[in-house]
Amino acid sequence: MLHHSQKRLAYWRQHALLINRNYTLLWLGGTVSLIGDTLFTTMLILWIGTLLHNQSAAPLAVSGVMLAAALPALLIGPFAGVFVDRWPKQKTMRTMDALRAMLVFSLLLISGPLPLPALDAATKALPLSIKLTVIYLVVAAVSSLSQFFNPSAKALLKEIVSEEQLTRASALSIGTGMFGWAIGSTFAGICYVYLGAGWAIALNAASFVWSWALVRRMHVSEPAIAAAARQEKLRHVFTELRDGLRFIKGHLLLRTIMLTQSLFQFGWESLSMLALFYITQNLHVPMSLFGLFSAVPSIGGILGTCFVDRYATKIGAARVYYRAMIFSGIMVVLSTVPNQSFIALVGFSLINITNSQAEVIVGPLILNATPEKMVGRVFSTLGTVMTISSLLATFLSGYFSSTLLHGVAIHLYTGELNATNILNICAGVTILVSGLHAYRRFRRLR
Repeated sequence: MLHHSQKRLAYWRQHALLINRNYTLLWLGGTVSLIGDTLFTTMLILWIGTLLHNQSAAPLAVSGVMLAAALPALLIGPFAGVFVDRWPKQKTMRTMDALRAMLVFSLLLISGPLPLPALDAATKALPLSIKLTVIYLVVAAVSSLSQFFNPSAKALLKEIVSEEQLTRASALSIGTGMFGWAIGSTFAGICYVYLGAGWAIALNAASFVWSWALVRRMHVSEPAIAAAARQEKLRHVFTELRDGLRFIKGHLLLRTIMLTQSLFQFGWESLSMLALFYITQNLHVPMSLFGLFSAVPSIGGILGTCFVDRYATKIGAARVYYRAMIFSGIMVVLSTVPNQSFIALVGFSLINITNSQAEVIVGPLILNATPEKMVGRVFSTLGTVMTISSLLATFLSGYFSSTLLHGVAIHLYTGELNATNILNICAGVTILVSGLHAYRRFRRLR
């Protein structure tokens, strides 16, 4: 007979599992990794914004981080899906985590926190252009590896979770992702202001190591199709890629999701790129509170995932999806025009409720519509399409804000609109259009 304490331990182990053991490990690894990524990305924005303080090129330099992440995804993403469908998902994820940890850790060489006087002096003497180049190269390399990791994780979800529990699993991942993002954003500003960039870099590298360790503990049986596909020759990559694109082209639901997500991503990426300037300049929030202010609306995202499963069952997943887009687009415009911090916080909290619901729904919609042998290619194609939108949004937002719209001011009875406000309004309209497109297309699927 087990000792009482052993029984209690076994009881809590069983009830601490989310859906099953494999999903719990995947969920834990993803949550911690997301916290590290958010901390890292927010720190980079603050770091570059500080290096180019009060310079007109600052928005363009900040957009360079997002462009560095987008370009490799654009070039590698379409082909990564073919190899994801061939390779064992678990091993692929571990390899990418290990390589990403080493790449992120290398940024400590230019951030200056290492206790080596000679290296610290050399770091301070580095020209700004070299520091920015190294940052962009590391971000680009990490993004390249993520093109293999992310579709592998999504494909693995279909293997470890039953079809009936996909929406619940997606809701848990998105909800805790929102919480992780809030934690990362909150501590990013504090960590950067009081501890420096080195801590955020080290924590992000450690998060990849944590993810690697948890993925390694998962017990997943590799499907026979994956083992056979690995034997295909390299020259078949283009053929398999073409087959995946043809499959998407012939599927109305997948085509609709691709275009809707690309439009939504364009609008949301514009908002994200300009968030630093909108919050600190238009809303006059101190730099040290930037992360905290950005994180507060994520509470809405967490709430949105709590009841999305029941909501989707009641009115249908497609309706939840396009209604979320339409509501978000309208609220973005209403929330950014007044330049009031309280209105912005409430507005974006409501926006995140619906955004999180749409994000929960899109994964199961794709998985249910896609055969297992095509999952990697479909998600990689979606990632590439969204990357193109992100690339255009970050470049155009940074360019117009730094050049054509720099210094523009429109006086209204509600206050003054500058370049950031104008671009945020355009982003809201784009998100609204994405929802209207989904509404029109999904009506044909009824």
